[in-house]
Amino acid sequence: MTSLVSEPPSRLREASRIELGKGRLWTHRLRGGPLLLSCTAGAVWITREGEPEDVVLEAGSSYGGEGRGLLVVEALEPAQIAVARGEAGKRARAALARARGSWLVLLSLLALYVIWGSTYLAVSVALETIPPFLLAGTRFMTAGALLYGVLRLRGAPRPTLRQWGAAARVGVLLLVFGNGFVVVSQQWVSSGVAAVVVSTMPLWLALFATARGRGAAGGAPAGAPAVSRREWIGLLVGFAGAALLHLGGDLHAAHAGALLILLAPVSWALGSLYSRSLPLPEGPMAVAAEMLAGGAVMLGVSALSGEHLAAAPSSRSLLALAYLAVFGSIVALSAYTYLLRSTRPAIATSYAYVNPIVAIALGVLLGGERASATTWAAAAIVGAGVVIVSRR
Repeated sequence: MTSLVSEPPSRLREASRIELGKGRLWTHRLRGGPLLLSCTAGAVWITREGEPEDVVLEAGSSYGGEGRGLLVVEALEPAQIAVARGEAGKRARAALARARGSWLVLLSLLALYVIWGSTYLAVSVALETIPPFLLAGTRFMTAGALLYGVLRLRGAPRPTLRQWGAAARVGVLLLVFGNGFVVVSQQWVSSGVAAVVVSTMPLWLALFATARGRGAAGGAPAGAPAVSRREWIGLLVGFAGAALLHLGGDLHAAHAGALLILLAPVSWALGSLYSRSLPLPEGPMAVAAEMLAGGAVMLGVSALSGEHLAAAPSSRSLLALAYLAVFGSIVALSAYTYLLRSTRPAIATSYAYVNPIVAIALGVLLGGERASATTWAAAAIVGAGVVIVSRR
């Protein structure tokens, strides 16, 4: 279908403008979508494959076409044409872009839910033959080195000495204490219990952010948000779930070191908050530097504490270590970074109340663990608290 129409400027606002000398040709193959071609100066002759008649356009007139076929434009004199796709084509491209973005968001969420939910079981398997700090240090040194190498090959600048210092401070809080305490404690507690305790991190983060915002001398600084009743309810509900784990006996263990896991989400929350005011490297390089620095400290702690391999690690432990380094540290972290950039924070951090369910289920199905009614109830209560705090 073709037609001669008067030029609608609003539809040509983003049109491509093409200059043609006398006798010069411009061709375009229509692929089913609408096209609007306007002559803005001079005169042109239009031939359309499959159309019996040619069209001559003078300045100020337009040609609308859709369907398929070759379109040939010849300048009868020096001319300028403006070519714009129709609104239907723009809407179709926008719909495709939205659909593609939605799929990426869904895939990223699935990666976070499954991968980060499964890392607790992977840690349990790796601990069968690898000591805790040696395991964690090797994991983050390997992941950090891989990510650092890829970023350098892509042209990312090296961190400065000051940036390395900032990355080391954050890496110690997040990885040495935040992750290291989890790994140490998983020698005595199940992967499901560990995941439930760690899922309280958003509650601690909300609490520390509130205290920091209102803790300046002389009262709250200008613009510091007040804590709403809903947020306080969410904090109390979430911490009630964590208390249930302890009072119900799921955190009672033969070794007092199991209680270190209670400090893990506290350290992770402090490190996350502290990182906002430090001169870290730009983009993913900050993550690579933090993993390298934290991994190096963990290996140092491993050496100083006398950790050693009693025998060669089993193939199960080595596979679990590789999974933790590649998927748990690089793939899932990339998905998390994408979600933070593309969605609301509440969506990006929703892993906090999904991971415990995944971890408990995988521990029962694949790890031979038992999940008590207390563990399931605590997971539900902590998840409810995180949902209340995260809602906007």
